[in-house]
Amino acid sequence: MPDAKADSTLARPLAELVGREVGGRYRITRALGRGGTGAVYEAVQLADGAPLAIKLVLPGGVPPELVAERFRREALAARLLDHPSIVGIRELVEEGGELYIVMELLHGRSVAAELMGGALAARRTLVIARQVLEALAHAHGRGVIHRDLKPDHLFLTQAGAPGREYERVKLIDLGLVELVGPAAALAGPAPPPPPGVIFGTPAYMAPEQALGEPVDGRADLYALGITIFEMLTGRVPFRSPDLTTLVRMQVSMPAPPLASSARGRPWCTPALEHLVARALAKRPADRFADAAEMTAALEAAFSSLDHLPAGT
Repeated sequence: MPDAKADSTLARPLAELVGREVGGRYRITRALGRGGTGAVYEAVQLADGAPLAIKLVLPGGVPPELVAERFRREALAARLLDHPSIVGIRELVEEGGELYIVMELLHGRSVAAELMGGALAARRTLVIARQVLEALAHAHGRGVIHRDLKPDHLFLTQAGAPGREYERVKLIDLGLVELVGPAAALAGPAPPPPPGVIFGTPAYMAPEQALGEPVDGRADLYALGITIFEMLTGRVPFRSPDLTTLVRMQVSMPAPPLASSARGRPWCTPALEHLVARALAKRPADRFADAAEMTAALEAAFSSLDHLPAGT
């Protein structure tokens, strides 16, 4: 059950913080929206008016000490990561009993919003996935497991010089990161979650994560496999209105073949089917060993589309 403070924080109107100064350095100017771990605002830096974004971390029924620890680990992850396909975090501010994350302001829309219009083209899907894999290779190499990769946390922006723009993917929301290896030693032991609580989103959750077992980078690769499946077909492979049933499906039900949802579409090549099927293997040992190995399979899948018309 959420405590009274959590309920009060979650019920606060987003516009209430507009105009507030944070840390004596930033002013909130506009509410952008609310997500699973916080409310996000547009802001400016007081010194020079530079635009940026600020996320107010919301407890959402999680004990305050666990929220503070998540916040601390997100701060550490931000210091460890520096990649063009991962949102840049400037600093973290604790003020008046509330936690704020100051980050780069992104313009565009999430992959989840893009999927509201239906499935994406196969080549575009693989270009997006390639950039995500580059981000994951960087993060995993520094001991950071995202643990909540999904279309809502993939943001599409424009990059490049005028006239040579291209779509850049940004991996956002590090609120549920798991730190492993030297990063974990640096952070110290993480407090256990409340009984019965599993961090992540069931529709994209790797089996070992759903079981509350230790995870490594292969859990993120599973979540990316689910996301690729959804980008190609417009639907996730496992669906149920009951969360317990959905978690059980992730743990024990084999993923449906991509071809069963592709309805004979020409982009559903054997190489693309192999990419998705291996990413969605139930046992981590049967998945790609790391982002680099999955990237090699993705490139093979991309090449298998060469005979198809542009825009496929």
